[in-house]
Amino acid sequence: MAILVSGCDGGGRNEPANSPAAALPSASPAHETPAPTGDSQASDSPEYVVVMLGDSLTAGFGLAPADALPEQVEALLLEASPEIDVINAGVSGDTSAGGLARYDWSVGSAKPDLLVIALGANDYLSGVDPERTRTNIAAIIERAQSSRIDILLVSVSPRSSAEDDPKAAEFAAIFRELATTYDVGLYEGLVDKIQDRPELLLQDGLHPTAEGVKVIAAPLAEAITHYIPQR
Repeated sequence: MAILVSGCDGGGRNEPANSPAAALPSASPAHETPAPTGDSQASDSPEYVVVMLGDSLTAGFGLAPADALPEQVEALLLEASPEIDVINAGVSGDTSAGGLARYDWSVGSAKPDLLVIALGANDYLSGVDPERTRTNIAAIIERAQSSRIDILLVSVSPRSSAEDDPKAAEFAAIFRELATTYDVGLYEGLVDKIQDRPELLLQDGLHPTAEGVKVIAAPLAEAITHYIPQR
């Protein structure tokens, strides 16, 4: 298994995957985070609200706002379920600590029905202790559950083998452990279908193109539909 780095670069640059800048992203301070966005925010009272809390893969690094993952997921959900609002709470370069630090502003203020947590890749790239990552994501889960928010945890998808990088296996295990401990949904392999297809990746070889986002948005949207009450 090999570690996902596709949602990680935080400097607003398209740099080669083997460059130092691409390997060591810088997390954005919480006070600089952009306001959460969602294509259907114009709706006065959406019946179901989803917040996607993540890094550059969620934020839509290198893409037009409408091509970002949350917006594409929302477009798919709206085809079957009107009055759905998927809020983009992604920040390029963000770590699990950054996501926890901005929880009240990015998640709590939106009062979502479902929280999709897609953090951890930058922790791995930055050399964060896996136990610290586990603690941070657990704290996010606990805060959401205390507000009766459903949770879908998106795992870091491994790329390198455990033999080559034992820490990769430690990070991969975090998400399954947390999903079991807190009895929350787990979505694995978010970028598996595109990580070996250069035509669906930006020049950095890490982040998806607009077409790549469409490929990964469809199965994620399908997973989210299981949380939406049927009418």
